[in-house]
Amino acid sequence: MKIITLIFTLLLIVTASSCGPRNVYDGIRYNREMECQKLQGLDQSECLRRSGMSYDEYQRHLKEQPKDR
Repeated sequence: MKIITLIFTLLLIVTASSCGPRNVYDGIRYNREMECQKLQGLDQSECLRRSGMSYDEYQRHLKEQPKDR
C-alpha cells in the first residue's frame, strides 16, 4: 500500500510541475490549430493566422497593455 501511495504522489508531483502557464498556453494553441486543420482554403489560412501568437509574443503583448487600475 505504501508503494502505491509513493508512486501516486510522485506522478502527481511530475504532472503538476509540467503544467506551468507556458504549457497550458501552448496546449490551448495546439488544440486551436488542430481545429483550423479541419477547415479548407482561405478559412483555414485565416484560422491559423488567428490561432494565436507564441507564448513569448503573448507575454510581450500583455506587458504593453496599459493597466486600468
